[in-house]
Amino acid sequence: MLAKTIVWITGLLLLAGCKLELPDIGDGIAGPLKVEMVEFQHAGGPQCPGSADTTPDNIRCASLHVSYPKVLAAGSPAAVSALNQFIQGQLLDYSDPDGKQPTTLDELATMFVNDYNAVPDTMGLWEMERSVQVSFGADHLATLKYSESGYTGGAHPFSGQRYFAMDLDSGKQLTLKDLLAAGYEQGLNEAGERAFRKARNLPPAASLEEAGFWFANNAFKVNTNFGVTKKGLAFIFNPYEVAPYALGPTEFTVPYGDIDTLIPADSLLAPIAR
Repeated sequence: MLAKTIVWITGLLLLAGCKLELPDIGDGIAGPLKVEMVEFQHAGGPQCPGSADTTPDNIRCASLHVSYPKVLAAGSPAAVSALNQFIQGQLLDYSDPDGKQPTTLDELATMFVNDYNAVPDTMGLWEMERSVQVSFGADHLATLKYSESGYTGGAHPFSGQRYFAMDLDSGKQLTLKDLLAAGYEQGLNEAGERAFRKARNLPPAASLEEAGFWFANNAFKVNTNFGVTKKGLAFIFNPYEVAPYALGPTEFTVPYGDIDTLIPADSLLAPIAR
């Protein structure tokens, strides 16, 4: 391993200073949540941009860029701590060849660069970008959207997105079971299929399998990658999840009007949906 030859050209923790106060500005973001956006950048390798004699033809470097919200206020002090821990857990989801996981962003950067250097004769630039954003906020509930993209060799770059619906009073992640009535599955899948077909411009009678999608028994089923929005429940199928890479991701929203009977009156979703 070439760890001893690594040239660290950046190691900066950039506190952006701008606070996303999340007032009710008409775009579906309101409530008690207050955050401060943080950025972290780190790059390293034998031949990084900015080091002596580096050119586009001989670059050998790995670059990491992370941006995320540091929660300053939520529904309770306990929720602030839980939300920050949850966000860090998503950002640090990585492991080295021995299965060790990072506990800080600095450790994540070190592991990423070490993995790059461990590949013999690696040329070019490895990149990984991770971000968490608040995409929706209400009195007791918020949606976080995690995005990841980059390139570590191979035929294609990688990318993916995940939604997380969060309870602002406890800081815990909410599931569909937490928000919808018992036995919701059939009704949600039916409404989800209509929204999915609309997003993909598929006629109601068209075969999902013949259109290139991989659903068991050719029967549509929503996944658990969902978020709460002002208009409905948003879902994402990432590349390779239900279709080949060439078809890309599919994001669609199930309108609340289509699942109104599935939302109990005491659900955290009820004040948003009605």
